[in-house]
Amino acid sequence: MSAAVDASALLALLFGEPGAETVAEAIAAQAAISTVNLAEVATVLVRHDRDPAAVLAPVCDQVAVQPFTDADALAAAVLYPQTAGRGLSLGDRACLVLARRLEGPALTAEHAWAELDLDVEVRLIRPRSA
Repeated sequence: MSAAVDASALLALLFGEPGAETVAEAIAAQAAISTVNLAEVATVLVRHDRDPAAVLAPVCDQVAVQPFTDADALAAAVLYPQTAGRGLSLGDRACLVLARRLEGPALTAEHAWAELDLDVEVRLIRPRSA
Protein backbone atom coordinates (compact mmCIF):
# COMPACT_ATOMS: atom_id res chain seq x y z
CA MET A 1 0.00 0.00 0.00
CA SER A 2 1.90 3.02 -1.31
CA ALA A 3 1.00 6.59 -0.48
CA ALA A 4 0.30 9.00 -3.31
CA VAL A 5 2.21 12.25 -2.77
CA ASP A 6 0.54 15.50 -3.75
CA ALA A 7 2.52 18.40 -5.20
CA SER A 8 2.04 20.37 -1.97
CA ALA A 9 3.63 17.56 0.03
CA LEU A 10 6.62 17.16 -2.28
CA LEU A 11 7.15 20.93 -2.32
CA ALA A 12 7.14 20.93 1.49
CA LEU A 13 9.96 18.41 1.37
CA LEU A 14 11.94 20.27 -1.29
CA PHE A 15 11.62 23.63 0.48
CA GLY A 16 12.18 22.28 4.00
CA GLU A 17 8.73 23.28 5.21
CA PRO A 18 6.82 21.81 8.17
CA GLY A 19 5.74 18.28 7.35
CA ALA A 20 8.87 17.54 5.30
CA GLU A 21 9.79 14.66 7.63
CA THR A 22 6.42 12.99 7.06
CA VAL A 23 6.93 13.21 3.30
CA ALA A 24 10.48 11.83 3.58
CA GLU A 25 9.16 8.86 5.57
CA ALA A 26 6.48 8.18 2.94
CA ILE A 27 9.08 8.31 0.18
CA ALA A 28 11.29 5.90 2.11
CA ALA A 29 8.26 3.58 2.27
CA GLN A 30 7.98 3.68 -1.56
CA ALA A 31 5.47 6.45 -2.17
CA ALA A 32 4.32 7.37 -5.67
CA ILE A 33 3.50 10.60 -7.47
CA SER A 34 1.35 11.23 -10.53
CA THR A 35 2.95 12.78 -13.59
CA VAL A 36 0.39 15.58 -13.19
CA ASN A 37 1.64 16.38 -9.69
CA LEU A 38 5.25 16.10 -10.82
CA ALA A 39 4.50 18.70 -13.50
CA GLU A 40 3.03 20.98 -10.83
CA VAL A 41 6.18 20.67 -8.73
CA ALA A 42 8.41 21.31 -11.74
CA THR A 43 6.40 24.43 -12.56
CA VAL A 44 6.87 25.82 -9.04
CA LEU A 45 10.60 25.14 -9.26
CA VAL A 46 10.77 27.07 -12.55
CA ARG A 47 8.88 29.96 -10.94
CA HIS A 48 11.55 29.97 -8.21
CA ASP A 49 14.37 30.02 -10.81
CA ARG A 50 15.45 26.49 -10.00
CA ASP A 51 16.32 23.81 -12.54
CA PRO A 52 13.51 21.26 -12.24
CA ALA A 53 15.48 18.48 -13.93
CA ALA A 54 18.39 18.86 -11.51
CA VAL A 55 16.18 19.17 -8.42
CA LEU A 56 13.78 16.38 -9.34
CA ALA A 57 16.25 13.79 -10.65
CA PRO A 58 17.14 12.46 -7.18
CA VAL A 59 13.48 12.57 -6.16
CA CYS A 60 12.44 10.55 -9.20
CA ASP A 61 15.06 7.95 -8.25
CA GLN A 62 13.19 7.41 -4.97
CA VAL A 63 9.53 8.02 -5.85
CA ALA A 64 7.53 5.87 -8.25
CA VAL A 65 6.37 8.27 -10.96
CA GLN A 66 3.00 6.99 -12.14
CA PRO A 67 1.44 7.96 -15.49
CA PHE A 68 -1.87 9.78 -15.53
CA THR A 69 -3.90 7.31 -17.56
CA ASP A 70 -7.10 7.72 -19.52
CA ALA A 71 -8.90 5.86 -16.72
CA ASP A 72 -7.40 8.31 -14.21
CA ALA A 73 -8.64 11.22 -16.33
CA LEU A 74 -12.18 9.90 -16.23
CA ALA A 75 -12.00 9.15 -12.50
CA ALA A 76 -10.67 12.68 -11.82
CA ALA A 77 -13.57 14.14 -13.78
CA VAL A 78 -16.07 12.13 -11.75
CA LEU A 79 -14.57 13.58 -8.55
CA TYR A 80 -15.19 17.15 -9.71
CA PRO A 81 -18.71 17.57 -8.23
CA GLN A 82 -17.53 16.32 -4.82
CA THR A 83 -14.39 18.46 -4.73
CA ALA A 84 -15.10 21.68 -6.61
CA GLY A 85 -16.71 23.34 -3.59
CA ARG A 86 -13.45 22.89 -1.67
CA GLY A 87 -11.37 24.35 -4.50
CA LEU A 88 -9.53 21.19 -5.53
CA SER A 89 -7.68 21.43 -8.82
CA LEU A 90 -7.12 18.81 -11.50
CA GLY A 91 -3.75 18.10 -9.88
CA ASP A 92 -5.42 17.54 -6.52
CA ARG A 93 -7.89 15.14 -8.06
CA ALA A 94 -5.05 13.37 -9.92
CA CYS A 95 -3.41 12.64 -6.57
CA LEU A 96 -6.64 11.37 -5.06
CA VAL A 97 -7.24 9.11 -8.06
CA LEU A 98 -3.71 7.72 -7.83
CA ALA A 99 -4.17 7.03 -4.12
CA ARG A 100 -7.38 5.17 -4.91
CA ARG A 101 -5.66 3.17 -7.66
CA LEU A 102 -2.77 2.27 -5.32
CA GLU A 103 -5.20 1.53 -2.46
CA GLY A 104 -3.17 3.81 -0.22
CA PRO A 105 -3.48 7.23 1.37
CA ALA A 106 -3.12 10.59 -0.34
CA LEU A 107 -0.43 12.69 1.36
CA THR A 108 -1.01 16.45 1.20
CA ALA A 109 -0.56 19.80 2.91
CA GLU A 110 -4.02 20.89 1.73
CA HIS A 111 -6.38 20.93 4.73
CA ALA A 112 -9.49 21.18 2.56
CA TRP A 113 -8.96 17.56 1.55
CA ALA A 114 -9.56 16.35 5.10
CA GLU A 115 -13.10 17.70 4.91
CA LEU A 116 -14.00 15.60 1.88
CA ASP A 117 -16.17 12.52 2.16
CA LEU A 118 -14.39 10.24 -0.30
CA ASP A 119 -13.35 6.60 -0.44
CA VAL A 120 -9.70 7.69 -0.21
CA GLU A 121 -7.73 8.14 2.99
CA VAL A 122 -6.25 11.62 3.25
CA ARG A 123 -3.18 12.16 5.43
CA LEU A 124 -2.20 15.73 6.21
CA ILE A 125 1.55 16.27 6.50
CA ARG A 126 1.19 19.02 9.12
CA PRO A 127 -1.40 20.28 11.56
CA ARG A 128 -3.59 23.22 10.64
CA SER A 129 -1.68 25.58 12.93
CA ALA A 130 1.64 25.04 11.10
